[in-house]
Amino acid sequence: MDIVQPAGGEPRVNGDYRVRNNELFARRIRLQELLADLRAKADAGEIDSLSEAALRRTERELEEVTLEITVANYGLVRRYVAMFTSKCNEHSEDFESAGKVGLLWAISSYDPSRGPFSSWAFKPIQREVLRAVRDADHPNLNPGDFEKRPAILAAAQAFSADFGVDAPYDYPDIARRAGTTEAQVRRVLDAPRLDSLQASSGAGEEETLWEDRLADPSPSVEDEVLLRFDLRTVSDHGLPSLDARERYVLTRRFGLDGEPEESLHLIGDRLGLSREGVRQIQQKALAKLHVPIAEAACSS
Repeated sequence: MDIVQPAGGEPRVNGDYRVRNNELFARRIRLQELLADLRAKADAGEIDSLSEAALRRTERELEEVTLEITVANYGLVRRYVAMFTSKCNEHSEDFESAGKVGLLWAISSYDPSRGPFSSWAFKPIQREVLRAVRDADHPNLNPGDFEKRPAILAAAQAFSADFGVDAPYDYPDIARRAGTTEAQVRRVLDAPRLDSLQASSGAGEEETLWEDRLADPSPSVEDEVLLRFDLRTVSDHGLPSLDARERYVLTRRFGLDGEPEESLHLIGDRLGLSREGVRQIQQKALAKLHVPIAEAACSS
C-alpha cells in the first residue's frame, strides 16, 4: 500500500488502494444489511435451519472482511504512530494498539459518501494515539500540545545542530522554527514527569495507585457507551459479541454484574496483565460493542 504524508498532515493513498478499499467497504455494507435481515427473522422466531446457517456464515464473513479492511489500512496507524515514537521506543506496541482501536471505530462508523476512508480515519486514530502517548509519556500535556510535539522536537533538534547540544534552548527561536507559541514549546520541552502517580497508597489488599483515583476530564469511549445505552442493551446485544476475557474485563470494570466496579490495576493482577494491557483489552472490547449496540438502538 502506497501511503504518502503531505505537508498538511493527512495521509494520501494511491488510486489502486482507494479502489480496493471501496470494494471492501461495499462488501461489508452488503453483509451488514444481510445480517440485519437474518437477525430480524431470528428475533421474530421465523428462522429455519438454513437461515440460521446463513446467519452464522454471514457473521463470520463480516468478521473476515472487517479484519481485511483493518489489515489493509493498518499503515494509517503506523504512519501516525511514527510521529511520536521510534522503532526502539518501549511504548510503540501500546501506541499501535491504541491506534488500532481508533481504526476500528473509524471502520464501524465510516460512510463512503463522506469521502475517502483515509481522511475519515485520521481523527479517531489521532484521538486514541494521543491519549496513549499522553498516558505513557506526559499525562499533564493536553492533546493540542501533542499535535505540535513532533514539530517542536524537530525544531529543538535543528536548534541544537546549529548552536551545539550543550546550548540552552532559545524558546522563542524554537517556537519560530516550529510555527508554535513559546508557551507550547516550554510545555513540551520542559514537561514535568508525574512519576508520583505511580506511587501506591494504603497497604495490603487496600493498596491502590493514585492514578486509578484520578478522573480523566476528557470524554472517553466508555463514557459515550454508558451514557447512550442502558445496561440491558449492553448485556443482551453487546456482550455476546465479545470473547470471554473481554466480557470479564468490561463486567468487572463497570460492575455490569451488580458488583462494585474495579480498577484496571486490580483486574490486571487477576489476569496476570499490566494495567496498560487491561486498558487495551477494554478499549478493544468497547470498540467491538459499537456495531451490535448501535444496530440494537436503531431497531428499537
